[in-house]
Amino acid sequence: MIVARMAAEDLNQAVRCPACRAPASEHETACRQCGFSLEVADRSFGIAPALHKPISDVAGVLGGFGKRRAAGVVEQVERAFPQLSLAVVLMDVPQQAPLVPYAFWIFNRGQLSSAVEKGGENRLVMLLIDTSSYRAIAMVGYGLEPFIQDIHLQSCLQAALQPLQRGRHAQAIESFARELERQLRDLCVLVKQQFGLEEPARWLDASMAGEEPVGLAESMY
Repeated sequence: MIVARMAAEDLNQAVRCPACRAPASEHETACRQCGFSLEVADRSFGIAPALHKPISDVAGVLGGFGKRRAAGVVEQVERAFPQLSLAVVLMDVPQQAPLVPYAFWIFNRGQLSSAVEKGGENRLVMLLIDTSSYRAIAMVGYGLEPFIQDIHLQSCLQAALQPLQRGRHAQAIESFARELERQLRDLCVLVKQQFGLEEPARWLDASMAGEEPVGLAESMY
């Protein structure tokens, strides 16, 4: 069972049940707390639509130009970070369906990842936009969980919020993708610093060559 990526303080608590948010393991077939599983989701939600990358506009809300432009921004992110793939799904989520379990089901049943992309080999980022309520949710595969945390996804969703609320779905996708690229670039620098592969920026070092020490704070204005 591939469980949804939720908020986490450390790697040991990185995965939680998408239904009740109890701590879970990728090796469990069902949640020990509430019994949720992919099979339970199948019985509740039916047959998942066959989706495709980079953008599946099931709801038909994107115009041709907007879709091409949004797809171009998504592909730009994938060129910059070829280790991952980004999929965007726009659809009317059933009103009775809880968003997080439904997104988890779409992530796993929507054919967005190949059969070999399992466990740590799954490096998919999925953005699901509920076009009936202007809600959005993002999830990542196991291969990205050690790096992309809930706070990073929340920043990406926040970037997409304003255009989404205005019904500008293509612009929301672009904003999400651009913020994701920014977050990934910051993470690359952070990982290098944590492993000692890159020195932190010395912008506070007044003795750097060619720089004069700043005296009083008001001298900066």
